[in-house]
Amino acid sequence: MLFDLIAPTPLIPGTRIFVDWAEIEEAFLMAALLTVLIEVPLFYFCGYRKPKELAGFAVVNIISNLLLNEFLEQDPFDWFWVAVVLGELAVILLEFCLCCYFIQGDRKKLFWTLVLVNVCSIVLGEILFWFYY
Repeated sequence: MLFDLIAPTPLIPGTRIFVDWAEIEEAFLMAALLTVLIEVPLFYFCGYRKPKELAGFAVVNIISNLLLNEFLEQDPFDWFWVAVVLGELAVILLEFCLCCYFIQGDRKKLFWTLVLVNVCSIVLGEILFWFYY
């Protein structure tokens, strides 16, 4: 299909995740939206206030969230939490590499900000998951 994109994952060498961007599940889009609603304000409060920084971070966040959820749907490990932890580590590294292109300044601060916002997002997401489902 025209919108098929091969998204290689560094977590399992030799495997690839195929994402059909035209048929993304509604649950994935809701998770990405919820993640953006949690992480972008935290990113703002950590000092990244330029519109370019916030917009870029939101786009990177949506892409990384959709890739993570597609990875987790493949059920790559026997223990789901192993996949979640490895997937989140990959998300932090991906977001850091992509954010370095449009965010100038201290890279160490950027990295730890991304760790903070992702950890907060995981915790709030799990709390919402347990109360909602």
